[in-house]
Amino acid sequence: MTPPPSLPEHPAEFCPVYHAIGILQEKWVLHIIRVLLQQEMGFNELARAVGGCNSATLTQRLEHLERLGIVSKRLEDGPTRLGRSVYALTPAGRELQVVIDAIGNWALAHLPASNPSLSSTDAPR
Repeated sequence: MTPPPSLPEHPAEFCPVYHAIGILQEKWVLHIIRVLLQQEMGFNELARAVGGCNSATLTQRLEHLERLGIVSKRLEDGPTRLGRSVYALTPAGRELQVVIDAIGNWALAHLPASNPSLSSTDAPR
């Protein structure tokens, strides 16, 4: 049986799958999208919902997703001088619901039930 041809590390031509994986594989991106699929949120609320992501990284990821047209940001006037930033998914971002659902369905079918005592390196392969 011959092995499948190997994929180049960096495709010479534009490959939409390669490009999308490059964006979605960044740490915290899918967590941010998953949370924002539930509802729009302010920065601090989003930080708590994502859990474990430091503010600088969260800011960087949100700015990148905003530049890509996946997340939108609006400023709400608050009772104090400073307004509040509210983040939501754009229509393109909401289309990622099918990706999140597919990952969830795959995980339910192929991964053991969650066990917090197992680290990712301890999980069966």
